[in-house]
Amino acid sequence: MSRLLTGQVICGINNIYSVKTPEGGFSCRIKGKVLKTEKKYYNPIAVGDMVDLEADPHTPATGWIVGRRERRTLFSRYNKKRKASQVIAANADLLIGIGSAASPPFRPRFLDRLLVSAASGGLEPLLVINKCDLGLNKDAAVRLEDYRRLGYRVLETSALEGKGIAALEEMIVGRLAVFAGQSGVGKSTLLNLIDPELRLKVGQISQKYNRGAHTTNFAVLVRTQKGLTCIDTPGVREFEIDAISPEELPHYFPELTRLAPSCAYTSCLHRDEPGCAVLEALKAGKIHPDRYESYLRIQDTLRQLEKEFYGRPFA
Repeated sequence: MSRLLTGQVICGINNIYSVKTPEGGFSCRIKGKVLKTEKKYYNPIAVGDMVDLEADPHTPATGWIVGRRERRTLFSRYNKKRKASQVIAANADLLIGIGSAASPPFRPRFLDRLLVSAASGGLEPLLVINKCDLGLNKDAAVRLEDYRRLGYRVLETSALEGKGIAALEEMIVGRLAVFAGQSGVGKSTLLNLIDPELRLKVGQISQKYNRGAHTTNFAVLVRTQKGLTCIDTPGVREFEIDAISPEELPHYFPELTRLAPSCAYTSCLHRDEPGCAVLEALKAGKIHPDRYESYLRIQDTLRQLEKEFYGRPFA
């Protein structure tokens, strides 16, 4: 007779999930169609999920996932290749959005998307700018200062010099942290510095294209010798937000949220409406123009996603 256990998903490859339970690790598949009711996400199980499983009475350390517990938080994106929403990690507390000062280039609009995704999924964000030994150009420095002004936590690190590693460790103690960013920014390198025993695979930067190669192929939950719990995720070159509507987007930009009550229209999208307090602040130099351009591009993407993915505007 099979036993019913509860555990946490550590990783998943080809529909086989590694689950950690109080009785040890299990290699599991989803039983039948118990999780086929998901309409929005193509992957019903993600790293960090708490699941119920039936242990196989005949084969040690194997079983079937028969249910998934309710998620506290969610980190997801729209997967263009699959043309569906993808859950990257579940039940995390902190999203560590990692960028690089250079090589690959600093891309604040990518970080803006991570910040929106973190807020929409209920995660606290932390921006980590790695490779600061290469130097920050003036535009990048101004952008980081703007993040701080808006209330975001920003940590500058250098994996090469060991700068900021101790501070990063301190910020994630007692929390499940998701490491996310472009390929080549140093996610796995930072984790290896926190715990060298992890020995996560790291890659080199393409000299021709000045961008990183994919080295982490799937998300995995790791526990360090110091008791820290982190989720290392595959690097991506683009990050598309899902699960929110274009009308909801202003709520995820603090500088817009603060000004919205002063707009002439409660439904103002802060694009070309008369009496828009956001546009007035932009003209007065009180909103960073690149942040505003980032907002417009995300909103345009969400509008296109409504048509292509959902087939109609959000309810």
